[in-house]
Amino acid sequence: MGSGILALGTRAMLANQAKLDTIAHNISNANTEGYSRQEVQLATENGRYTGAGFFGRGVKVQTVTRSSDEFLAREANRNASAASADEVRLNKLTQLEKALPTGESGIGYSASQLLNSFVDVANQPQDLSARQVTLSRAEELASRMRTAGTQLDELQAGVVADIKTTVDEINSMAKQIADLNQKIASVTGAGHSPNDLLDQRDLLVKNLNQKIQVSTVEADDGSLSVFLGGGQQLVLSNNVQTLGVALDNFDAAKVRLTIGSQGTQIPLDPSLITGGEVAGLMTVQNDDIPAARNLLGQMATAL
Repeated sequence: MGSGILALGTRAMLANQAKLDTIAHNISNANTEGYSRQEVQLATENGRYTGAGFFGRGVKVQTVTRSSDEFLAREANRNASAASADEVRLNKLTQLEKALPTGESGIGYSASQLLNSFVDVANQPQDLSARQVTLSRAEELASRMRTAGTQLDELQAGVVADIKTTVDEINSMAKQIADLNQKIASVTGAGHSPNDLLDQRDLLVKNLNQKIQVSTVEADDGSLSVFLGGGQQLVLSNNVQTLGVALDNFDAAKVRLTIGSQGTQIPLDPSLITGGEVAGLMTVQNDDIPAARNLLGQMATAL
């Protein structure tokens, strides 16, 4: 393209048309989850040298950038990971609370009724009806304890099912991140940023943090490495480590997490699970349910 007035005007129109197209793209995706606003960067076209000096040739489109802040995104993901762990734990604790109700439907009320019936038997040992009431209330207390134990077992089974479902979701998102890494690395060498692909990957990382807390490191080719707890590799370029679920060695009702590739799985260090839904579920399984079951057993033993 030349440097005359028509060429200058054409360049200006094309450059500003690109800006209008990008603005329209931003408006169209205003409600798209994970979308980052894009902006056209303009630059002065290199001047044409003549004997009288350099004459400007107008404007050109340099590239299209996206408005994103890596630090803010990282902090938001970390907070979302902690919130997800607390939310899923609260949900399970609410279910746990229903297994051990208070008031007249609770174990404590039934135990007090049994103890009161013992007083009646002690005062009137010859009264057969008092003895029968005591036996009935003892059976009622035992029934409530058995029901509570069954509900705790069902809650544990539900936690295990949720862990397996969440692990499947984590593996799926990790695979998608690896696929996007490959696409992004293949076009990064062109010198321009694949904004829409980066938005898709950032959204996957955000959703992944809600399932399990991760940290990321970007490579020179634009690919993103993902690590659990800052140490265990989950995604490296387009290579993926797969999470698995295995039965606990000491309690068949519990599960533990494993990690590996190509069919080889090794136990995952629990200290690497620092946030996300998986962390909340593992806390319920390893701490909350055993504590409730132990307290129930201690009450039964004492009575």
